[in-house]
Amino acid sequence: MAKIFVTGALGFIGSFLVPYLTEQGNEVVSSDVHVRDYDDYIRADVTSFEDLYRIFKKEKIDQVVHMAGEVGRMVGEEHPQKMMYVNNIGTLNLIKLCLEYDARLVYFSTSEVYGHLFDKGTPVKEENLEKGSVFTTTNIYAMSKLFGEAIVRHYVENYSLNAVTIRPFMVYGPGEHPSKYRSAIINFVGSALKGELLTVHKGTKRAWCFVSDFIDGLCLASNKTFSGKYEAFNIGSDEFLTMEEVARIVVEECGRDYSLIKMVEPPTKFLSPSKNFSIQKIRSLGYEPKIPLREGVRRVIEWQKNTS
Repeated sequence: MAKIFVTGALGFIGSFLVPYLTEQGNEVVSSDVHVRDYDDYIRADVTSFEDLYRIFKKEKIDQVVHMAGEVGRMVGEEHPQKMMYVNNIGTLNLIKLCLEYDARLVYFSTSEVYGHLFDKGTPVKEENLEKGSVFTTTNIYAMSKLFGEAIVRHYVENYSLNAVTIRPFMVYGPGEHPSKYRSAIINFVGSALKGELLTVHKGTKRAWCFVSDFIDGLCLASNKTFSGKYEAFNIGSDEFLTMEEVARIVVEECGRDYSLIKMVEPPTKFLSPSKNFSIQKIRSLGYEPKIPLREGVRRVIEWQKNTS
């Protein structure tokens, strides 16, 4: 198969992706900034060209799945300099090495890049981003990832970089611990299991994608033959629910009462109330989400129960 270099391999998605790629017969080289003693792991900081160069020089890398970075809306607002530096310098370092060593780059962007384009209420498609800019983004995280996309596109169009961009939408699953930096659905489960209030934003709507479904879509996009042009793919589910409906499912599956649900007005900053998007493009490659939200919630509940 292929030799695949995965950055950010110790993160939530990486913990599922690396075993999956290995099971498919690929040789995987994992990296992250943490110190770990694993056979397939090399500690590397993506902002260090030397760290990355050492890996490319030693290994014959066919493809890079670039997930490493500062992630999340609140992380970006609290640590903006760190987010811009890691997400953009790290991406530029990998682009340079992918060009030098003829490797394909799979760049992780975010659904947040659409920003105020969500406000129109119609499902955003990949090409709709052409109508947006950094001025339509709503947070630093989105700005950093949108600029990263612009860098990747520049090198595709002007230097023939072999690359594809992934825009994940609301990926969740076992392995995430509740905190203010994690997703609402993970925090809902954590609160419900403890019998604590679930704070739910009124009028917000999302479609949540179980991590295994997301990885199916990621691999379909990663393996698509390079067209020579810049391409991006929305990857998520199309089971759209209000966050009140999501909270009700969580409460039901945790055996709790609806009285735990506390409805509040959503923040006026940094957040898109409704994320309506299309997965038609990735579906054209054979993608089909398999895990409905209620089943995914059950799996998250089971994991959190066993690790609490």
